[in-house]
Amino acid sequence: MDDALPPIPTPAAHGWRRARQQFLPGIVFICGLAAVTILWQQGVSPTSLVGEAETIRAEVRSAQAGTLTQVLAKIFQPVRAGETVAHVMATDPQILEASLAVIRAEIEVMRQTTEQRTLLDYERLMLDLMSERVKLAALKSQLHQAESNLTRAKALYAGKLLTEERFEEAQNNRDALLAQVQSQTELVARVDPDRQGGTSSNQSQPPPSPAHALRASIKLQEEKLRLAEAQLRPIPLVAPIDGIVTLVLRRPGEFVVAGEPIFQITAEGTQTIIGFLRQPGGTTPSPGTAVEVRTRSLPRRTGNAVIAQVGAHLEPITPTLLAALNLPVTSVPTELGLRVHVTVPPEMALRPGEKVDLLFRD
Repeated sequence: MDDALPPIPTPAAHGWRRARQQFLPGIVFICGLAAVTILWQQGVSPTSLVGEAETIRAEVRSAQAGTLTQVLAKIFQPVRAGETVAHVMATDPQILEASLAVIRAEIEVMRQTTEQRTLLDYERLMLDLMSERVKLAALKSQLHQAESNLTRAKALYAGKLLTEERFEEAQNNRDALLAQVQSQTELVARVDPDRQGGTSSNQSQPPPSPAHALRASIKLQEEKLRLAEAQLRPIPLVAPIDGIVTLVLRRPGEFVVAGEPIFQITAEGTQTIIGFLRQPGGTTPSPGTAVEVRTRSLPRRTGNAVIAQVGAHLEPITPTLLAALNLPVTSVPTELGLRVHVTVPPEMALRPGEKVDLLFRD
């Protein structure tokens, strides 16, 4: 008698638990091993050396000592090569005023001398013109000083360190001097016979012989006045390169000496990666060797480049690269290396100073 019993069905949860215990550990191990292999090949392979994107900096300096009257550039402001970033007044206004007073006194002496003569109408006109030009130069000097005071007053007023009455007083003083300069300029233009074409008849005929000495004196005073007018013009300071202002070392109203840095400008991009091969360096690479560049930022980016130049001697490794290599940074250089310049891959927009890993490819 065949009394076969039906098979007892296995629950699904029991089957899933059995599959997890037998097969899942192996699958997880294989996936983890594959992930480690891929990560090792892409991002953890040993680098040949650590490089740094070159930082190009330039300083703006004044060729002459003077007072910084205007600062047109601010921190982190982009500038272009040749753009004016500041003005320097090379001559002290008090000294310039004293020079103008001397010229004014000499012209007055010459005026009294010419009044005793009857044949020197043209020279008297020139003396009047120079007198008006002296007044114009003095007004320009006062206007430059008023503009400097207004610039400082604007900064103090913006910071609520100056009352509105004082600010309006400085502004009204500047506007009044500006109007006087414009009026005096128009007066000089009307008095000047050269601009009116009134000297053709006088210059066609030679002056009488007693006037030669006086004309030479007038010429001397003109040169002195031209020098004083040139000293009135502020010296512009221009940016030597395209970039961003990263340091502003002086403020308006401060005295600067010749050659003193006033601004520091840093280029926005970089064209070279700098690295150092430490001793023992093994095989020395040559220009043209292929290099793989890897960034340290996440996600990591890679690019292909070549070695542009290789140094001819060992030199101290820069402190920033020593810190990136976890080496001690001391005041006396102790770590030497062979400088290597690598081109920047065109598809990688590296920031100046950014650290990258370099891997030489055979």
